[in-house]
Amino acid sequence: MPELVWWDVIADGVSHRFAARVAGEIGEYFKGKDHRNHWWAFISDYSQLSDEDSGGLREHLSQSGVLPQLADSLSGFLTLYPDCPLTELLDSRPTGIVDVGYLLRFGNRLSELEDKRSRNGVLIQAQVVYMGFVLGRLKVKRGLALADFPEVEHYPDTEKSEVVGASICSTVNMVAGSMLPKYAEDAWVQYFWKRSLDLHPLDFRHLEKE
Repeated sequence: MPELVWWDVIADGVSHRFAARVAGEIGEYFKGKDHRNHWWAFISDYSQLSDEDSGGLREHLSQSGVLPQLADSLSGFLTLYPDCPLTELLDSRPTGIVDVGYLLRFGNRLSELEDKRSRNGVLIQAQVVYMGFVLGRLKVKRGLALADFPEVEHYPDTEKSEVVGASICSTVNMVAGSMLPKYAEDAWVQYFWKRSLDLHPLDFRHLEKE
């Protein structure tokens, strides 16, 4: 979940359609480049960006017209997590000033994402599959659930969308488990949980009454 949470941040700041547009543009930029070990849907991927690709990707996103909204939608999140690798997508560093209102909203959405089969949980995982299509790394045979990938937009309101959603979840597990490099010490994931604990210290006072 920490690797994919940025897609929900973008969707919350703009829309799921815009998040898909961002995924498509990033996929187009890296399509054909020699980056077979990265999927670019996962936050840790961006810790591996070279200076050349960092600048090139920002220029591509700017020319495609998505960079201003992308930067704006990520600004609150990156203020909470200023050492996030996604800062490479921005021209300036986060201020570090925490917006309490944003923190509460982010915490509420984070709680929902703990259920990977929730609507938002499935839709952020769908970005991984979509980027796989754009990059040309996922091929789907006719008749398989993923062949009806666009139906995920209606998840979980139709039977077909539920089948597609389940297929997306299993595909993402496969990609994350066997097709990505093992990032040293899971630096981003460890930082995310430690920083989250700093932002929301555990409160055990309720246990004193039991």
